[in-house]
Amino acid sequence: MCGFENAVCLRAGAWEACVVPAFGMNMVLLRCGGKAILREAGDMKTLKDSPFLYGTPLLFPANRTSGGAFTFEGETYHLPVNEPNWNNHLHGLMYNAPFTVTKQSESSVTAVYENRGERYPFPFRMEITDTLDRAGMRRRITLTNTGSKAMPYTMAFHTSFREPERFTVQIGKKHERSATFVPTGRMEELNAQEQTYLTGCCPRGIAISGYFEAAGTDAYLDDIRFTASEGFDQRVLFNGGGEQGFLCIEPQAGWVNGLNIPSAHKVLGAGENAQYEIAIGKV
Repeated sequence: MCGFENAVCLRAGAWEACVVPAFGMNMVLLRCGGKAILREAGDMKTLKDSPFLYGTPLLFPANRTSGGAFTFEGETYHLPVNEPNWNNHLHGLMYNAPFTVTKQSESSVTAVYENRGERYPFPFRMEITDTLDRAGMRRRITLTNTGSKAMPYTMAFHTSFREPERFTVQIGKKHERSATFVPTGRMEELNAQEQTYLTGCCPRGIAISGYFEAAGTDAYLDDIRFTASEGFDQRVLFNGGGEQGFLCIEPQAGWVNGLNIPSAHKVLGAGENAQYEIAIGKV
Protein backbone atom coordinates (compact mmCIF):
# COMPACT_ATOMS: atom_id res chain seq x y z
CA MET A 1 0.00 0.00 0.00
CA CYS A 2 2.78 2.40 0.93
CA GLY A 3 6.43 2.68 -0.09
CA PHE A 4 7.69 4.26 3.12
CA GLU A 5 10.04 2.23 5.28
CA ASN A 6 8.70 1.62 8.81
CA ALA A 7 5.28 3.01 7.90
CA VAL A 8 2.25 1.72 9.77
CA CYS A 9 -0.56 0.74 7.40
CA LEU A 10 -4.17 0.83 8.59
CA ARG A 11 -7.39 -0.48 7.06
CA ALA A 12 -11.10 -0.33 7.86
CA GLY A 13 -13.86 -0.87 5.33
CA ALA A 14 -13.12 1.19 2.22
CA TRP A 15 -10.52 3.28 4.07
CA GLU A 16 -6.76 2.78 4.09
CA ALA A 17 -3.97 4.90 5.55
CA CYS A 18 -0.21 4.92 6.02
CA VAL A 19 1.45 6.76 8.91
CA VAL A 20 5.18 7.31 9.38
CA PRO A 21 5.82 7.51 13.16
CA ALA A 22 9.52 8.26 12.63
CA PHE A 23 8.65 11.41 10.65
CA GLY A 24 6.34 13.35 12.94
CA MET A 25 3.47 10.84 12.71
CA ASN A 26 2.80 12.17 9.23
CA MET A 27 -0.14 10.40 7.62
CA VAL A 28 1.42 10.18 4.18
CA LEU A 29 -1.50 8.34 2.60
CA LEU A 30 -5.25 8.35 3.15
CA ARG A 31 -7.58 6.78 0.60
CA CYS A 32 -11.22 5.83 0.43
CA GLY A 33 -12.20 3.25 -2.16
CA GLY A 34 -8.75 3.63 -3.67
CA LYS A 35 -9.12 7.39 -4.19
CA ALA A 36 -6.40 9.57 -2.65
CA ILE A 37 -7.66 12.25 -0.27
CA LEU A 38 -4.38 13.71 0.97
CA ARG A 39 -1.56 14.85 -1.29
CA GLU A 40 0.86 11.92 -1.45
CA ALA A 41 4.65 12.22 -1.59
CA GLY A 42 5.15 8.64 -2.76
CA ASP A 43 8.57 8.19 -1.17
CA MET A 44 10.66 9.48 1.72
CA LYS A 45 13.01 11.57 -0.43
CA THR A 46 10.10 13.57 -1.85
CA LEU A 47 8.68 14.05 1.64
CA LYS A 48 11.99 15.17 3.11
CA ASP A 49 12.57 17.57 0.21
CA SER A 50 9.21 19.26 0.87
CA PRO A 51 8.11 18.16 4.34
CA PHE A 52 5.21 20.60 4.79
CA LEU A 53 3.23 19.99 1.61
CA TYR A 54 2.34 16.30 1.85
CA GLY A 55 0.10 14.43 4.26
CA THR A 56 -0.45 15.84 7.74
CA PRO A 57 2.71 17.73 8.82
CA LEU A 58 2.80 18.59 12.53
CA LEU A 59 3.68 22.23 13.28
CA PHE A 60 4.79 22.99 16.84
CA PRO A 61 4.89 25.92 17.26
CA ALA A 62 2.56 26.79 14.42
CA ASN A 63 3.69 28.73 11.38
CA ARG A 64 5.98 31.71 12.08
CA THR A 65 7.67 33.06 15.22
CA SER A 66 9.13 36.49 14.57
CA GLY A 67 12.86 36.77 15.21
CA GLY A 68 12.97 33.13 16.29
CA ALA A 69 12.42 34.26 19.88
CA PHE A 70 9.65 34.80 22.42
CA THR A 71 9.40 35.87 26.04
CA PHE A 72 7.23 34.06 28.57
CA GLU A 73 6.95 34.85 32.28
CA GLY A 74 10.02 37.08 32.11
CA GLU A 75 12.34 34.65 30.35
CA THR A 76 13.33 34.75 26.67
CA TYR A 77 13.47 31.55 24.62
CA HIS A 78 15.01 30.99 21.20
CA LEU A 79 14.14 28.91 18.16
CA PRO A 80 16.34 28.62 15.04
CA VAL A 81 15.74 31.28 12.39
CA ASN A 82 15.05 28.98 9.43
CA GLU A 83 13.32 31.61 7.29
CA PRO A 84 16.22 34.08 7.12
CA ASN A 85 14.73 36.35 4.45
CA TRP A 86 12.02 37.36 6.91
CA ASN A 87 13.93 36.68 10.16
CA ASN A 88 11.39 34.11 11.32
CA HIS A 89 11.35 30.67 12.80
CA LEU A 90 9.01 28.64 10.60
CA HIS A 91 6.81 25.63 11.48
CA GLY A 92 8.71 24.25 14.48
CA LEU A 93 10.87 21.14 14.71
CA MET A 94 8.26 18.48 15.44
CA TYR A 95 7.40 17.76 11.80
CA ASN A 96 10.08 15.04 11.63
CA ALA A 97 10.21 14.02 15.29
CA PRO A 98 10.71 10.25 15.81
CA PHE A 99 7.57 9.05 17.59
CA THR A 100 7.60 5.64 19.28
CA VAL A 101 4.70 3.29 18.61
CA THR A 102 3.10 2.13 21.86
CA LYS A 103 -0.03 0.40 20.55
CA GLN A 104 -1.08 -0.93 17.17
CA SER A 105 -3.92 -2.87 15.55
CA GLU A 106 -5.21 -3.35 12.02
CA SER A 107 -7.15 -0.08 12.19
CA SER A 108 -5.38 2.03 14.83
CA VAL A 109 -1.94 3.16 15.94
CA THR A 110 -0.78 5.15 18.96
CA ALA A 111 2.66 6.72 19.20
CA VAL A 112 4.43 9.02 21.65
CA TYR A 113 7.20 11.59 21.58
CA GLU A 114 8.88 12.85 24.75
CA ASN A 115 10.46 16.26 24.25
CA ARG A 116 13.13 17.16 26.79
CA GLY A 117 14.03 20.49 25.25
CA GLU A 118 15.63 19.36 22.00
CA ARG A 119 12.75 20.41 19.71
CA TYR A 120 11.02 23.04 21.84
CA PRO A 121 12.40 24.82 24.92
CA PHE A 122 9.90 23.23 27.33
CA PRO A 123 9.52 19.54 28.23
CA PHE A 124 6.31 17.87 27.07
CA ARG A 125 4.84 14.56 26.01
CA MET A 126 2.77 14.30 22.84
CA GLU A 127 0.65 11.24 22.13
CA ILE A 128 -1.09 10.81 18.78
CA THR A 129 -3.64 8.11 18.03
CA ASP A 130 -4.84 7.55 14.47
CA THR A 131 -7.91 5.38 13.99
CA LEU A 132 -9.78 4.25 10.90
CA ASP A 133 -13.34 2.98 10.91
CA ARG A 134 -16.05 2.75 8.28
CA ALA A 135 -16.79 6.46 8.72
CA GLY A 136 -13.22 7.59 7.99
CA MET A 137 -10.13 8.73 9.86
CA ARG A 138 -9.84 10.24 13.33
CA ARG A 139 -6.68 11.64 14.90
CA ARG A 140 -6.53 12.38 18.63
CA ILE A 141 -3.67 14.43 20.07
CA THR A 142 -2.88 14.60 23.78
CA LEU A 143 -0.29 17.16 24.83
CA THR A 144 1.05 16.98 28.39
CA ASN A 145 3.34 19.48 30.08
CA THR A 146 5.90 17.28 31.84
CA GLY A 147 7.84 20.21 33.27
CA SER A 148 7.67 22.04 36.58
CA LYS A 149 6.47 25.37 35.18
CA ALA A 150 3.85 26.64 32.76
CA MET A 151 4.40 26.06 29.04
CA PRO A 152 3.16 28.31 26.22
CA TYR A 153 2.52 26.76 22.83
CA THR A 154 0.79 26.97 19.49
CA MET A 155 0.14 23.96 17.27
CA ALA A 156 -1.18 23.17 13.81
CA PHE A 157 -1.42 20.50 11.16
CA HIS A 158 -0.38 21.63 7.68
CA THR A 159 -2.98 19.24 6.24
CA SER A 160 -2.34 18.94 2.51
CA PHE A 161 -5.27 17.71 0.44
CA ARG A 162 -5.41 16.79 -3.21
CA GLU A 163 -6.89 19.77 -4.98
CA PRO A 164 -10.69 19.45 -4.95
CA GLU A 165 -13.10 20.70 -7.58
CA ARG A 166 -14.84 22.70 -4.88
CA PHE A 167 -14.27 23.50 -1.23
CA THR A 168 -15.89 25.41 1.59
CA VAL A 169 -14.42 26.34 4.96
CA GLN A 170 -15.90 28.02 8.04
CA ILE A 171 -13.78 31.12 8.63
CA GLY A 172 -14.34 34.52 10.19
CA LYS A 173 -12.18 37.60 9.86
CA LYS A 174 -8.72 37.61 8.32
CA HIS A 175 -5.47 38.59 10.03
CA GLU A 176 -3.67 41.45 8.33
CA ARG A 177 -0.09 40.34 7.63
CA SER A 178 3.09 42.36 7.82
CA ALA A 179 5.85 42.39 5.20
CA THR A 180 7.43 39.47 7.12
CA PHE A 181 4.21 37.41 7.06
CA VAL A 182 3.26 37.73 10.72
CA PRO A 183 -0.02 39.25 11.95
CA THR A 184 -0.06 42.98 12.62
CA GLY A 185 -2.84 42.59 15.18
CA ARG A 186 -5.40 44.18 12.87
CA MET A 187 -8.35 42.10 11.69
CA GLU A 188 -9.84 42.54 8.22
CA GLU A 189 -13.12 41.61 6.60
CA LEU A 190 -12.99 38.92 3.93
CA ASN A 191 -12.52 40.18 0.39
CA ALA A 192 -14.75 39.08 -2.49
CA GLN A 193 -12.66 36.01 -3.33
CA GLU A 194 -12.39 34.93 0.31
CA GLN A 195 -16.15 35.21 0.76
CA THR A 196 -16.54 32.46 -1.84
CA TYR A 197 -14.64 30.11 0.50
CA LEU A 198 -17.74 30.20 2.72
CA THR A 199 -20.17 29.10 0.03
CA GLY A 200 -18.08 27.13 -2.45
CA CYS A 201 -14.93 27.87 -4.42
CA CYS A 202 -12.95 26.07 -7.11
CA PRO A 203 -9.30 26.56 -6.06
CA ARG A 204 -7.75 25.66 -9.41
CA GLY A 205 -5.81 28.53 -10.94
CA ILE A 206 -6.34 31.03 -8.13
CA ALA A 207 -3.84 31.85 -5.39
CA ILE A 208 -5.14 31.08 -1.90
CA SER A 209 -3.14 32.22 1.12
CA GLY A 210 -4.17 33.71 4.44
CA TYR A 211 -4.58 33.49 8.21
CA PHE A 212 -8.16 33.46 9.47
CA GLU A 213 -10.21 33.08 12.62
CA ALA A 214 -12.12 29.81 12.72
CA ALA A 215 -15.88 30.28 12.60
CA GLY A 216 -16.84 26.63 12.95
CA THR A 217 -15.29 23.20 13.00
CA ASP A 218 -15.87 21.93 9.45
CA ALA A 219 -14.47 22.24 5.95
CA TYR A 220 -15.70 20.40 2.86
CA LEU A 221 -13.65 19.29 -0.13
CA ASP A 222 -15.98 17.79 -2.74
CA ASP A 223 -17.55 14.82 -0.88
CA ILE A 224 -15.06 14.90 2.03
CA ARG A 225 -15.70 16.53 5.39
CA PHE A 226 -12.70 17.72 7.41
CA THR A 227 -13.44 18.45 11.06
CA ALA A 228 -11.20 19.99 13.71
CA SER A 229 -12.05 20.24 17.40
CA GLU A 230 -12.86 23.66 18.85
CA GLY A 231 -9.41 24.12 20.39
CA PHE A 232 -8.18 24.77 16.86
CA ASP A 233 -9.35 28.37 16.86
CA GLN A 234 -7.55 29.51 13.70
CA ARG A 235 -7.36 28.39 10.07
CA VAL A 236 -4.52 28.89 7.61
CA LEU A 237 -5.24 28.37 3.91
CA PHE A 238 -2.56 27.86 1.25
CA ASN A 239 -2.39 26.33 -2.22
CA GLY A 240 1.01 27.34 -3.58
CA GLY A 241 -0.45 29.69 -6.18
CA GLY A 242 -3.20 27.41 -7.46
CA GLU A 243 -1.24 25.46 -10.08
CA GLN A 244 0.32 22.66 -8.01
CA GLY A 245 -2.65 20.38 -7.42
CA PHE A 246 -3.03 20.75 -3.65
CA LEU A 247 -4.95 22.73 -1.06
CA CYS A 248 -3.81 23.08 2.55
CA ILE A 249 -6.53 23.67 5.13
CA GLU A 250 -4.63 24.00 8.38
CA PRO A 251 -6.38 23.79 11.76
CA GLN A 252 -4.32 25.84 14.19
CA ALA A 253 -4.41 26.36 17.97
CA GLY A 254 -3.26 29.92 18.63
CA TRP A 255 -2.22 32.66 16.23
CA VAL A 256 0.66 32.78 13.81
CA ASN A 257 3.45 34.39 15.91
CA GLY A 258 1.15 33.74 18.85
CA LEU A 259 4.06 33.12 21.23
CA ASN A 260 4.87 36.82 20.90
CA ILE A 261 1.31 38.07 21.36
CA PRO A 262 -0.41 38.14 24.76
CA SER A 263 -3.54 35.94 24.80
CA ALA A 264 -2.78 34.62 21.27
CA HIS A 265 -1.16 31.37 22.45
CA LYS A 266 -2.20 28.46 24.64
CA VAL A 267 -0.73 27.72 28.08
CA LEU A 268 -0.47 24.42 29.95
CA GLY A 269 0.35 24.47 33.65
CA ALA A 270 2.82 22.00 35.11
CA GLY A 271 1.40 18.49 34.74
CA GLU A 272 -1.63 19.66 32.77
CA ASN A 273 -2.73 18.22 29.44
CA ALA A 274 -4.86 19.29 26.50
CA GLN A 275 -6.61 17.19 23.88
CA TYR A 276 -7.31 17.97 20.24
CA GLU A 277 -8.93 16.00 17.45
CA ILE A 278 -9.21 16.10 13.68
CA ALA A 279 -11.33 13.83 11.50
CA ILE A 280 -11.74 13.16 7.79
CA GLY A 281 -14.76 11.35 6.41
CA LYS A 282 -17.33 11.20 3.65
CA VAL A 283 -20.19 13.67 3.61
